[in-house]
Amino acid sequence: MPPLRLSRATSANVTAVDLAMMERALQLADQAAAMDEVPVGAVVYRGNKIISEGYNLRESSSDPVAHAELLAISRAGRSLGAWRLSGCSLAVTLEPCPMCAGAIVNARLDRVLYGATDPKAGACESLYHIPTDQRLNHEVEMITGVMEERCAEVLRAFFRRKRLAKKNQSSARPQRRA
Repeated sequence: MPPLRLSRATSANVTAVDLAMMERALQLADQAAAMDEVPVGAVVYRGNKIISEGYNLRESSSDPVAHAELLAISRAGRSLGAWRLSGCSLAVTLEPCPMCAGAIVNARLDRVLYGATDPKAGACESLYHIPTDQRLNHEVEMITGVMEERCAEVLRAFFRRKRLAKKNQSSARPQRRA
């Protein structure tokens, strides 16, 4: 069996365009955080041209499938007038979940670059290897760990703020007397 097409980011397999696209994905993640959404941003691009973008909108849209990757992939298909996104890459700040990894395969993306791994829901490296599963009809080149620390810190900071707000909210409630 040939080796998995999964590689940690190195200067050899990440271009200046890839880094610029991840920078844009981080900006989109910040937009999500400002809306109190889990800060994940995604960019679909071909060459140096952005085809589409997305960031998490699950909370504000009450839509369980409004993940950054799915929104970006769906918008890319509409923009290109085709569901096959051959020749396109996706930069996303967090390892895609099973739903998003399935969409990546079905959209026939060539490459996916992501920053932080997701030990609880990651379907590209952490829990599953959906985009590189040779039993499926398409394999995607995976480049992991792109700007990993920055991507992880955006998520850590968001959840720290959420925990602190929850703690402050519970301590502000009046205590009942026995």
